Amino acid sequence: MERQGAVLAGGIAALFCIVSASALLTGGEPLSLLVRLLALNGYLALALAASMSPFLREIRVAFGRPFLTVHHALAAFGLAVILLHPLSYALMAGSLAVLLPSTWIWKEFWTYAGRPALVLIFIALIAVSLRRRIPAYWRPFHMLMYAALVMGLVHALLRGTDTTDPVVRVVLGGAFAVAMGAFVVKRWQRKKRVILV
Repeated sequence: MERQGAVLAGGIAALFCIVSASALLTGGEPLSLLVRLLALNGYLALALAASMSPFLREIRVAFGRPFLTVHHALAAFGLAVILLHPLSYALMAGSLAVLLPSTWIWKEFWTYAGRPALVLIFIALIAVSLRRRIPAYWRPFHMLMYAALVMGLVHALLRGTDTTDPVVRVVLGGAFAVAMGAFVVKRWQRKKRVILV
């Protein structure tokens, strides 16, 4: 790993520590605290994984590993943790009904937007697993992850306990902004390649 890779890895670890420390300092019942920690860390990991997409060569050079190895490691962690978030919440609530999408009333939809976001995450996950079988079609479905990030952030801001902390808001909002910026840059890179060809 290059020096810049170590610095980047340290910065990423610091972000996880910041949001986790905020939740731990706020406290709460153990299961409730677990639900919140899973949400914060899962969302952060997915946003950071999405942020890497325009920087294939830079990530490979910094970490001394293929881009997909680094990207998939962070994404796999994020997926595992973010999927445990609603399951642990269902355990706390004592009902699997909390996993079902809410009503389609505008405010309620966005308050509980984490539920449809899970559906989009599953679709994006299936798409990436089929990328070799359907190389021309998997990418648009995989990009649903960005829509899931939008829904997840709104859900966190409207429903989350820890997002009342301005530091947590800055970290999650910053990760979201960088991920959306990466989405735009990636589309621009792809368009530029098409024009050059």
